[in-house]
Parts: sequence; structure tokens; C-alpha cells
Amino acid sequence: MRKILISMLLAGAAASPAWAAPDYSTQRAERQAARESRQSARTERQSTREERSSTRDERQSTREERSSARADRQTAREQVQVQRSSVAPVQLQQSRQLQQSSPRAARDVRIEQRTARQRSADRPTQTIEQVNGVQVIRDTRADRRQQNIDQSTERLQQIRDARRNAPPPIVSNTPSPNTQPPPPTTSRGSSSPQWNHNWRNNSRYDWNHHRRRHRSLFHLGFYFDPFGWGYNPFQIGWRMWPSYYGSSYWLNDPWQYRLPYAPPGTRWIRYYNDAILVDLWSGQVIDVIYSFFW
Repeated sequence: MRKILISMLLAGAAASPAWAAPDYSTQRAERQAARESRQSARTERQSTREERSSTRDERQSTREERSSARADRQTAREQVQVQRSSVAPVQLQQSRQLQQSSPRAARDVRIEQRTARQRSADRPTQTIEQVNGVQVIRDTRADRRQQNIDQSTERLQQIRDARRNAPPPIVSNTPSPNTQPPPPTTSRGSSSPQWNHNWRNNSRYDWNHHRRRHRSLFHLGFYFDPFGWGYNPFQIGWRMWPSYYGSSYWLNDPWQYRLPYAPPGTRWIRYYNDAILVDLWSGQVIDVIYSFFW
């Protein structure tokens, strides 16, 4: 029995190191898998870097292409400008010859020239000037814009002068074109309204700037003339027939159009595209703004 127990103890002591020994094959496999995952991560990062680099190269090439295209367009504009200055007399001579040969061909030439002028007016124009012996390209859009403003201002001044020099309407008891009612014969019963024409110098009432930002507000549409006489501009001091300043023509909120509020007994009204401040008792025009609406 004793021999059996000793043999069993010896067998257990010999088997215990085998049980306690680590599994080296499993650890080796885990390390190999970790190396492969790290290698794949490096490969992915490298591919990402390469993609970013290629994207940067594409963007750079796109910028260079755009820059070259811009330079080509600029060169083409300069060449067209030079060609226009040299070809214009030839085109004029050809159009004269066509006018002498065929009326229909001359009409076609005129239509084509008109279309070309309209297109050239819509496009930005440039001129080549010599400044200290160096060619300088100058954009003439600002000059053309200023010229249009000067022409519009001159036309507006001519219209104002014509209105200022127009004779006053004839006083009549019966409404008819180019007439005004007689002054009232009854007493007003109150003091005359006080009005200061210097309100235009106040920046609060910059209706012109307000109209540029809110054009739809000043677009009131069709105007119904109660007499059907057509537009006849009124001046300060003239009198209007009562049908023109009825409640349907009142501007109930003058501040909406950046106009000062009317004093008691007066009203801002719309007369065609004009804004008129009228005395409701006498019908006399106190103030007027021409082409206020559009």
C-alpha cells in the first residue's frame, strides 16, 4: 500500500509542471494577429495620406488651369479691343456699300449693328491707355455709369424747369382739363397749417434711400384718374379738385414711405406717381414730390 501511495505522489509531481506551463502557441498567434492589425492600420493611414496628397495636387492643378484661362480671356479681350478700333472703319464702309446696293441688306445690317451695340453696352468695356510708356488696361464701366447718371440728372432738371415754367391752371367753377377750382369763400375756422420744406435735409426722411431698399413698397400699380384727364403735374400753390384728394387716395401711413406726418387739416395723397401734400380745406398743394412712386 505504501508503495502505491509513493508512486501516486511521484506521478502527480511529474505532471504538475506540464499543467502550469503557459500555452506558447496561443500567445504567438495573438501576437501575430496584433502585428497584422497594426500593419493594416499603417497601410490604411498611408493610403489616406496618398489620397489627400493627390487631392491637393488636383486642386493645385485646377487653380493653375483657372489662372491660365483667366489670363487667356484677358488677352482675348485686349485683342478684341484692338481689333474693334481697327475694324470699325471697314465695317462702316461695308455698311455704306450695302445700303447703296440693297435696302433689305441695309436693314439687316442696321439690325445686326443695333444688336451688337446693345451687347457691347451690357458687357464690361475696357480701354488700353499709355501711362509713362506702359500699357494700362482701364475699366470704363464706372465712367459709363457716371455718364448715365449725369444724363439722367440733366433730363430730370429739364423736366423740373419745364414744370416750374408751366402756366398755372385756369380758375373755373366747372371741372375740366387744365383748370383748378376757385379759392373757398368760407372761413377756415382755424389757423393755416404750418409746414417746413426743410424736412428734406433731415436724414430720417431719406425716402429715396428707403425706396432703393424696398422697391415693392413704392410700386402701387394702376392709378385711377377720377376725371380721366391724364397726368398733369401740379406745383406748390396750385389747387386740386376735391375728387383728387378723396380718402381713397390718402397715404394713411406716411412714415411707411419715410415721409413726415402731415399737420392737422392736410393729407399726403397719391397723384399718379407723385406724392402731394394737400390742404383738405382749400385743395391747395403744400408740397409735392415728383416721380415718388413707380
